[in-house]
Amino acid sequence: MDRPLDSHSPCAIDPADIPIVDGRLGGLIGIAPNAYVLFHPDLTIAGCNDAYVAEVGSRHRDIVGRYLFEAFPSDPDSESYRLLRQSLDRVLQSCKTDHIPLIPYPIRAKPVESTSAFPGMRYWSATHTPIVGESGELQYILQHTTDITALINSSLPAERGAIMGSGLLMRASQVQAEIERLRDLFDQSPGFVGILRGPDHVFEIANKAYRALVAGRRLLGLPVREALPEVVDQGFIEHLDRVFRTGEPHIGRSESVLLQQTPNLPPEERFVDFAYQPLRDADGVIHGIFVQGVDVTDHRRAEMRMATIMNESVHRIKNTLAMAQAVVSATLRNAPDVPTARREILERLSVLAVTQPALIQGRLAPSDVALIVAAVMKLHVDLFGRITMDGPSVEIEASTAQGLALILHELATNAIKYGALSSDSGQISLRWHVIEAENRVELHWQETGGPTVQEPKRKGFGTSLIERTLSRSSGNRVDLTFPPEGVQCRISLALPQ
Repeated sequence: MDRPLDSHSPCAIDPADIPIVDGRLGGLIGIAPNAYVLFHPDLTIAGCNDAYVAEVGSRHRDIVGRYLFEAFPSDPDSESYRLLRQSLDRVLQSCKTDHIPLIPYPIRAKPVESTSAFPGMRYWSATHTPIVGESGELQYILQHTTDITALINSSLPAERGAIMGSGLLMRASQVQAEIERLRDLFDQSPGFVGILRGPDHVFEIANKAYRALVAGRRLLGLPVREALPEVVDQGFIEHLDRVFRTGEPHIGRSESVLLQQTPNLPPEERFVDFAYQPLRDADGVIHGIFVQGVDVTDHRRAEMRMATIMNESVHRIKNTLAMAQAVVSATLRNAPDVPTARREILERLSVLAVTQPALIQGRLAPSDVALIVAAVMKLHVDLFGRITMDGPSVEIEASTAQGLALILHELATNAIKYGALSSDSGQISLRWHVIEAENRVELHWQETGGPTVQEPKRKGFGTSLIERTLSRSSGNRVDLTFPPEGVQCRISLALPQ
C-alpha cells in the first residue's frame, strides 16, 4: 500500500477491501509496512494493521473497540489534541481526505531516544481518508501515520544540523499553526460564511454559523442543489448563477428563506441578510462565489411583533373611545337630570379605566370563568341591563383566562357598535357549562333582537382577534358565526389536567 491515496476522492478505498478479523486489518492494508488504523465515525478504533501495533507498542486487543482519545490520552487543551481532533472533524464534515504534515503526540508505549531535542514527545505525519459505502454514508476513517521522531531526534550532528538549521521543522510548524488559526477564526465568525466552487456551486468551506443555520446538515463537497434542496425553487440558485455568469455581486436584505430544520417536518421560515461575491483567479476568471450573511430572524420577528402590537393598540384605542361614547350616550339618555348624569358618567368611566388595563395587559387576577365573565361584562350590564349570564364556577389556565377576557371584551364592543346593544330591543345571552367527558368548558354567546346581521365580506382586526386569541394547539376553539337574527360565538376551553 505504498501508493498515495487520492486526496480528491471521497472514497479512495472500497470498504470491502478492508476485512477486519479480531481487530486486525486484512487485505493489502493488513500486510503493508506502513502503519494504518481504522476508526468508526464515533472515533472508536475498528482495527489496525501489525505495522501500527509495532509503532505504538501495544496489542490489537488493547486498543480495538476503545475511543481514540481513551486509548491514546491527550489533554483537550493541548496542541496535540486540537490538531488531531480538528483533522478528524474536517473529514467527518466534508467526507474528504485531510492531511497533518506534522503533529506532536506523546504515545509513550514505545521508548523514545534520550537525545531528543524535545524529550518525551513523539512526532508524526498523518493522513485521514474517508471510506464510504455504496449508500454514500461514511463508514470509516482510515489513518495512515508515520513516526518521524527519529528524523527529528537524529543523533548525527550533520542530519540534525541540516534539519534544525534549515528551519524546516520550524517553518512547517508555523505554517500549520497559521492555517489552524485562520480556520478557527473563520469557523468562529458570528455570521455564516461559505465558499462555493464552480458553476454547480459546490460547498468548499462552510463555517459553524452556516452549519447551524441549516440544522447541522452536511454541506462540504455537495452542490447547493443537493445540500439544500428546499432552496432550489426559492430563487437563490438563480441569484448564484447570475453572479457566476456576470460577476456582479448580489445583496439580500431581510430575505425570507424556508429551511429544513427538522427531518420529516415542513421547512421553517428564516430571515437573512446576505451577500454573494464572485471569486476570481489571477486571470480574472470567476471560479467561485464567496457567501457571507447574518441570520436576522429574531430581529425580523421582533419587528413583526411590534407592528402587530401597534395595530392592536390603535384598535384598542378606537374600541375604548367607542366604549366611552356608549357610556356617555346611554347615561345621558336615561339620567333624570344633569348632575345625576355627570355623577354616573364619571363613575362608569372610572370602571372603564380600571377594566381596560386588565384586559390589555393581562392583569386580570381570577382564572374562574364565572369571575372573568362578571369582571368583563359588569360595565355593560350596568349600562344596558339586557345581558343574561349563567354558568358554574370553573377554573381554567391563567393564559386561557386572559384570552377569554379579551374575546368577551371584543364581542361586547362589537355588540355596542353594530349588534344587539346598538338598539334598544337587543339582548345578549351568555351561558356556559362543563363537558366533563371531554374535560372542557363551553361558552355560548348569542345576540338577539338587534339589527339584521350580515356576515362581513372581510375580517377586521377585532374579528381576527376573537378567532386567534386562544391557542388551538392546547385544545381551545372559537367558532364565530353571523346568522341574520344575531351574532353567535361558541368558545370551547380546555380545562387543566
